Amino acid sequence: MKARSAIIDRDKESHVIRYELPSTGDLIKLGESHPNAITIYLPTAPTPTGRQQAVTAAKSAVDEAVRTLRGQGMNRAEQEAIRVRWEEILVDTRLWGNLSNSLVILLAPDFSEDFVLPNHLEAQTQIGDHFDLGQLVRAVTSPQAAFALTISSNGWNLWRASASQRATELELGEEYAEDAADATNRMTIRGRKLLRRLSGDEGKKVLIERYAQVVADAVRTELGKLDPHATLPLFVFATEPLLSMIQSENLPWQLVAVPGAPDVLRPDEIDGAVRQRIGALSAQANSELADSIGHGFTSGLALTDLAPIARAAVAGAVSTFIYDFTAQVRGTLDDATGAIVLAQDGVDLLSRIAVIVLQNGGEVIAVRPGEIKAEIWHGQVLAGLRHPIA
Repeated sequence: MKARSAIIDRDKESHVIRYELPSTGDLIKLGESHPNAITIYLPTAPTPTGRQQAVTAAKSAVDEAVRTLRGQGMNRAEQEAIRVRWEEILVDTRLWGNLSNSLVILLAPDFSEDFVLPNHLEAQTQIGDHFDLGQLVRAVTSPQAAFALTISSNGWNLWRASASQRATELELGEEYAEDAADATNRMTIRGRKLLRRLSGDEGKKVLIERYAQVVADAVRTELGKLDPHATLPLFVFATEPLLSMIQSENLPWQLVAVPGAPDVLRPDEIDGAVRQRIGALSAQANSELADSIGHGFTSGLALTDLAPIARAAVAGAVSTFIYDFTAQVRGTLDDATGAIVLAQDGVDLLSRIAVIVLQNGGEVIAVRPGEIKAEIWHGQVLAGLRHPIA
């Protein structure tokens, strides 16, 4: 789904709908206290059936959350405030008529906000004095941007995927050879056409080697404009020998091979293959970061226990916080001292600490079980500190 305007003016509409992931500043604001806060994550589909299923699931989740809050002592005025805000959401055709892959509903007597996102989030309902931002933090802090190259002797294309948009073909700024035949016959063309076929097999290896060199040069030129420091990975969809030839061209981007015939792939299949593999790249990078943090353990610059991490976060001493966002650790946290008390009916402490770290200019990385392979990682939390704490 193509990204829309991030915010609909609250003065013009009764509640806010966002079609982009929240920024760090948004997460900090969403992390503020909201008594009787309801957090709902729903997988959705942009189809008539998917729309009806989403409405039914959301209504059921809200009803159940309100019943639970009522049982915990929420007064009638607060119940009515939530009901009014929910009714505004329920009848909003802008929301239900423009669904994507996931819907996030944040609802409280004094607040409501919705996120319609292309990310695949898991069904979850949570209540408390703060919104449960774990899945949003995960989506924001997990890289979702990448480039892709689909190449065969019939033609080639460059693609870009982002956190808010499926992989789409890049419009090239210059003219290049369109296929293996053009790469040897002439170096520029009037327009790029897909799937022109190479006739005959004579000299094919030499022709394809030259073709790979020409395409690699074009990739350097085009992606060099968009990502001059080569920070994003480049997924290469190709069969042999082209796949190995491209890999040998010393492109500065991290190359991820996706073997197979690219000519038959639809854009959504390219996007799916990229997103399926990008998590492994993130896990590797995060494991290396965890190892690096672990080197500071003996000098007091790394913590693996939640209580001291909470105190360090409140003190502004945490530079990097890595945590398992699927872990359920609930309780209360003193905003002045960082002291925590575990309590089953409390807030999600890990998300709460994550927001505090962000507020103090730190980095937060939300991971799944098994993603971090580092000696210091004990499965739940790890903090790298700016300086030791007492």
